[in-house]
Amino acid sequence: MSGTRLHFQSLRSLTAFLALAISACLYSCSGGPSSDADLAKNKKNSGQVTTKKPVVALPKTTDGLPPLHFDKPAHVKGIYWTAWTSGSPKARNKLIDIIDRTELNAVVIDIRDEGTVYLNTGIKLASEPKVTQVAIRKPQDLLRSLEKHKIWPIARIACFRDNFVTKNHPELAIHFANGKIWHDRKGYLWLDPYNKKNWEYIGQLVDFALDLGFPEIQLDYVRFPSEGKAASQLFPAKAEYAKTGKVPADVIADFAKFIGTKVHAKHAIYSVDIFGIISSMKGDEGIGQQLEKVAEPFDVLSPMIYPSHFAKGEYGIANPNASPYEIIKKSLNDYKKRLPKTGIRPWLQAFSLGVKYGAPELKAQIKATRDVGYQSFLLWNARNQYPYVVESLAKKTPGE
Repeated sequence: MSGTRLHFQSLRSLTAFLALAISACLYSCSGGPSSDADLAKNKKNSGQVTTKKPVVALPKTTDGLPPLHFDKPAHVKGIYWTAWTSGSPKARNKLIDIIDRTELNAVVIDIRDEGTVYLNTGIKLASEPKVTQVAIRKPQDLLRSLEKHKIWPIARIACFRDNFVTKNHPELAIHFANGKIWHDRKGYLWLDPYNKKNWEYIGQLVDFALDLGFPEIQLDYVRFPSEGKAASQLFPAKAEYAKTGKVPADVIADFAKFIGTKVHAKHAIYSVDIFGIISSMKGDEGIGQQLEKVAEPFDVLSPMIYPSHFAKGEYGIANPNASPYEIIKKSLNDYKKRLPKTGIRPWLQAFSLGVKYGAPELKAQIKATRDVGYQSFLLWNARNQYPYVVESLAKKTPGE
C-alpha cells in the first residue's frame, strides 16, 4: 500500500450518484442469520432479527480500473494465507487453483500479526522501526486476482499481541511491577488493552484495509494475555477504567464496539477469532472473552476449535485429537445453544499436531460442522499447505 489514504469516491453530480448507486448492487452483503448462520448478525429490536439490505463501500482504486466488488457467498468456506503467500503471485496462484477446484470460496489474509504490519500504510506507529515488513507490495493486484476468481477476501488483523510498537512506545505496553515491559512465556510483548491509543492504532489499520477494498475485517487476539501469570501484569492505563467499575470482559467488549463502528460505517462484515473452549465456560477465562459479551459487537464468530487444542478428557472424550467429529460436534453444539442467533463460522484443523491429519480427519470436522447446522467454515494451516483439501471437498456446484 502507498502512504496515501484511500477515500470513497466523491459524487460530483446527480448522474454520477445514480451510477454509483446502481453499481453498489453488484457488491452484496445481504442476508440474515435466520437463513444463513454465516451472514451478518443483525442488531435486534424487541427481540426481532431483520434482514440486512445489500450495501457496499466503494473506495478509490490506484490501478485506474473500476472499484472492486465482491459478492458475498451464501456460505463462506475459506483457507488462511500468510501475507507472504498473498504477496507472491506464484504462491497464491497455486492456492487459487485449489479454491477453483473445490467448494472453497474465501481467503483470510494477514494484514497484521504479532505486531508486524505487512503493507506500507503511512500510519505513524506502523512506520516506526521494525514494525512494517512489506510482504504485499501490490495489494490491488492481489484483490483484483481474487475478484476475478470470485473469492471473498477477509483481512485478518491481530490486535494486542505486539513485539514492536511496545518496544518503540513502552507506555503503550503491559508492564511488570518493576516497570519493565511484560512478556508472556513465549517471549511475546502485549499492548495494554485499557489504553485507547492502542484502540486508535488498530482502528487506523482497520480503516486502511477497508479503504483498500476488503469487504470483511476479522480481528484476532481480541483479548488479554493467556500465556503467563496474570498477577505479574501491570496495566498503565487501567486507572481510567478503575473509576467505571468495568471488568476485563467489558474492556474487550468496548474495544470491539469501537472497531465495529468503523467497520459497519463502511458497510463491511465484522468477524472475530475466539478461543474455542470459552463456549463451555461461564466466565472470561481470565482473558476478557466472556462469550455473550465478546460476541455482541460482531457479525460472525470464528471459534478456533482445533481438536489438537482440547485437553484429553474434555467433553468426556478420551482423546479429542483422535476424535475430530465428536469434539467438533460437542463444541459447536455449545455455541449453538448459547448463541442461537449469531453467525458461527469455525476454524477447523488442516494441520497435524500429535495425530496425523489428512482427508478423513478434515471430512470428519466438516461433517460435524454441518450436522450441527453450520454451513460455513475456515481451514487453518500456518504453512498454507493444503494437500488433501481437494480430496476432502467436492467440486463447486453451479451457482455456489
